[in-house]
Amino acid sequence: MELNLKPLYRAVLAIALTFLATSILFIFTGANPFLAFYYIFHGAFGNELLIIETLVRTSPILLISLGLAISFKCKVWNIGAEGQLYIGAMLGTIAALFMGEFFLTLPIAIIFSILGGAAWASIPAFMKAKLGINEVITTFLMNYVAINLVQWLLAFPFKSPETLFPESSRIPYSAIFPIIINHTRFHLGILITFIIILPLIYFLMMKTTFGFKLKVVGENPEAAKYSGISVSTTIFMALVISGALAGMAGFFEVAGIQYRMRPTISPGYGYTGIVIALLGQNHPIGITLASIFIAAIINGASTMSRILNQPQGIVDFIQGMLIIMVLASEIILRYLEKREVIKT
Repeated sequence: MELNLKPLYRAVLAIALTFLATSILFIFTGANPFLAFYYIFHGAFGNELLIIETLVRTSPILLISLGLAISFKCKVWNIGAEGQLYIGAMLGTIAALFMGEFFLTLPIAIIFSILGGAAWASIPAFMKAKLGINEVITTFLMNYVAINLVQWLLAFPFKSPETLFPESSRIPYSAIFPIIINHTRFHLGILITFIIILPLIYFLMMKTTFGFKLKVVGENPEAAKYSGISVSTTIFMALVISGALAGMAGFFEVAGIQYRMRPTISPGYGYTGIVIALLGQNHPIGITLASIFIAAIINGASTMSRILNQPQGIVDFIQGMLIIMVLASEIILRYLEKREVIKT
């Protein structure tokens, strides 16, 4: 069987070009690029605690990017994972607060977070599938609606009476993920992400009829329609599943890290997931590697910026460059193929 190496070439080329562009930026800001990348690597993998922190960071963005890969696979561009994350986290928190100390509080709260993300995504999904409205605009704009709605909920009806800050009360202990490794933040939610969710999404995308439909609808909707596939249903389901995973990621952050819902629950994980899905070529394994890679850059950049006095915004620069380079790499590979420099 002949392996298709094109996705691998694209990812490697995009990363190499991004590192090159970032090196130029470091030189302009007076930093040694080799030292900068060394400190980024050391900050992410320098010792056991740093490796664990990188995995803690990987968990939410892996969940989100797996969901985005499902919608991207059928060429439905969900830009609204950030809002779906907020709604899922808020609904899961509300469920946990209402349930109180009960042995089923955690699973029920997780279910509500999944439903919250899915319900929020179902609005642009319906508009796309039934009315043909561009999902890029609707999902993006709904981010602002979701975040402002959650901020209002946290400022008024669900404001913590203990802290008086615009944040929820602490969720009950029965809704908190147990810590797996003592004196770290490695919680059960991370294991669930890697051991249960990742294989499930892999199976869904690679081994089921639904996964095949995603691919056919994405590559040729007309052919999909003539072969009996319901294009609108596939699009709707792809967006809803995508939102469900984003909502779950939001509550995993509450139950595993924050223990209460805050208006700053996400530092932009929904947008980071877009970078990862593109870099991982919408393949679960590629996405897992890309998630660890981006999480390492986010965590390592803190160490690097502290030691070399570089702006923390370098992470945003790298993520932006990755998107550009992933798109550019397709054109470059096509040119190299035409010149018979490489064969994919």
